Amino acid sequence: MGYDIFISHAAADKSVADAMTYRLEKGGVDCWVAPRDIRPGDTWGASIIRAIENCKIMVVIFSSHSNKSQQVLREVERAVQKDVVVIPFRIEDVLPTSDMEYFLSATHWLDALSGDLGLHLDQLLMTSRSILGKSPSLIEPEPEPEPEPEPEPEPEPEPEPEPEPEPEPEPEPEPEPE
Repeated sequence: MGYDIFISHAAADKSVADAMTYRLEKGGVDCWVAPRDIRPGDTWGASIIRAIENCKIMVVIFSSHSNKSQQVLREVERAVQKDVVVIPFRIEDVLPTSDMEYFLSATHWLDALSGDLGLHLDQLLMTSRSILGKSPSLIEPEPEPEPEPEPEPEPEPEPEPEPEPEPEPEPEPEPEPE
């Protein structure tokens, strides 16, 4: 199965990778991320290679941790060799190692150094959707929840009709004198 995005990250940046995966998938972009998508019984290396070959974009969560990671470097190298679009998502202001610079220097970076991570993830989502040829909306529209009907006000009880006054009894005729 092909994925839209392969998320490359160092283990120390897993919380960012998890937030990224959640936001992108909520926005209609299929993600592959280790170790979540490595099938039990498969080898790590073969799983990574298959995923990179079958994705359209690689997002590299770039930090001091990933900058030193040989695993991340190998993933980036494979993506570059396979003509996968690579988006560096920088979460720390560090200079790339010479090896990492070799693979990432020609690519425009998405800086997520300050401010709300959610806003940077939204920008990544819009960029990714644009590259993938999907509508650039932030998320697929979810149906609006049906508003709960307002409870109908209880009708006011109709006032009871006032009882009609009892007719006054007609005076009895006086007996006629005899």
